[in-house]
Amino acid sequence: MNQWLMHLSLQLLTPKWRDGVMKKLLALSACLIALSFLGCSTGGPGGVLDSSVQSSVNEKVVTFQVVGKGLEPENALTKGEARLMAERAAIADGYRQLVEKLRGVYVQAYMKAGRGTVDQDIIETHTQSWLRGAEVMDITQKEYGITAARLRLRINFSKQGMIWWPMGLSDKG
Repeated sequence: MNQWLMHLSLQLLTPKWRDGVMKKLLALSACLIALSFLGCSTGGPGGVLDSSVQSSVNEKVVTFQVVGKGLEPENALTKGEARLMAERAAIADGYRQLVEKLRGVYVQAYMKAGRGTVDQDIIETHTQSWLRGAEVMDITQKEYGITAARLRLRINFSKQGMIWWPMGLSDKG
């Protein structure tokens, strides 16, 4: 066994074999270097390292619009107070709708049934988020004491790599 290993190692160390292996390794490393440079070129897919392309390609604005509704309470002291409370309720309802669109809603439901009838049915919803930059576009008084508030939220997205990230109001890219 030891003689076989010595014979194999002597064959591997021959200059002809070493030159062949070295040429193959050199060709392989040249190919890998060329591929790594081609992968980082500006014309590659996704424009990962491309900062010379117009900013409109790497920036997008998504607009969310909702209509919140509020009702004038019956226990308001004056008609003016009732309208103000309805406006505030409509704006708060609009904020809630924006958060539900952006972040989703957590729903917890419970139902108790027996003898083929529903005895108790409880559905709770919850949502929570920070909103920044929501605009109240207009507030209108509808019939039956209902007030509608139209809200808009615009979010600027910037493409960094292959992912779209929301940008703050003061961010420039």
